[in-house]
Amino acid sequence: MKDQSFNLLSYLNSFLEGHASVLDAQKLEVLLSTIEKEAHSMHDFLNALVNTEVWKSWQIQANPYQSNILAIGVEIDRIGSDHIAPAYHSKKHMMDVCLMLSYILMQEEGAQKDLSDSSPWMTSSTEKWQLLLAAAAHDLGHPGLMNSAPYEIEQQSLDLLAALFNRTGADPVLVKEILESIEPWILATDHAQYGALLERVSQPGLKHVDCLAMLLVEADLASSVLPVRGKLLTDRLSDEWAKPYPEKSIALRNQVGYLSFLASLQFLSPHSVHAGIATILTNSLTQLRTRLS
Repeated sequence: MKDQSFNLLSYLNSFLEGHASVLDAQKLEVLLSTIEKEAHSMHDFLNALVNTEVWKSWQIQANPYQSNILAIGVEIDRIGSDHIAPAYHSKKHMMDVCLMLSYILMQEEGAQKDLSDSSPWMTSSTEKWQLLLAAAAHDLGHPGLMNSAPYEIEQQSLDLLAALFNRTGADPVLVKEILESIEPWILATDHAQYGALLERVSQPGLKHVDCLAMLLVEADLASSVLPVRGKLLTDRLSDEWAKPYPEKSIALRNQVGYLSFLASLQFLSPHSVHAGIATILTNSLTQLRTRLS
């Protein structure tokens, strides 16, 4: 039975206020598993998240994003009640991504010593809220399939988001502004485009839009590099693919396939480096290679 004394807001505040430095993989494992156990509503999770002290510190005047983020949470809950959720691309994954994005963005202050104010990695408070909205919506209505064409499912999520905005009577000018801002970030979460994005942000003269896209992509992938939860999430993705892509499902569940996936990842943003996510990935790879040797 659910523990009625659990206070999600206090729990999130405790983590986000107390860990604005190198990330502890074991503590993060506990955090994410506890949230998965206790938080059953995407709306309630997002409502707690946007009311944490860190998001209050990024508040902007006449914030138009907060209510839209909560509306996305309501829509995710509605879709989840009307349809069987994919094994991996469910509200559990979306909670992970929103939380990891929050944590990654917190690192900006610590990473600033290595960044200039004009660095393309720097984010404004408005961009932080736009990124959170993108994190909440990036897998909206995900069918549990792979793209048959570039950006197919990501574009479907954007279309569902636009339809949601229209139903809720959002200001058309604001909707246009939001969609134009977040579209390249959400499209970048198509994993087939990951290598190209990595190359762009590794080169001189990197663009701000690519940096913001990478912050969202890193938040999308961060939980998958944890030594315990990462394997759990990979098994869920394997389950999701079991019927439509049985060969890929088997390959992903195989330890060698999981190692190949982890080895393809890099965490290059100053935020993720400062957070220690790159170190967690290195440690997870070392542990997995040791088991396979």
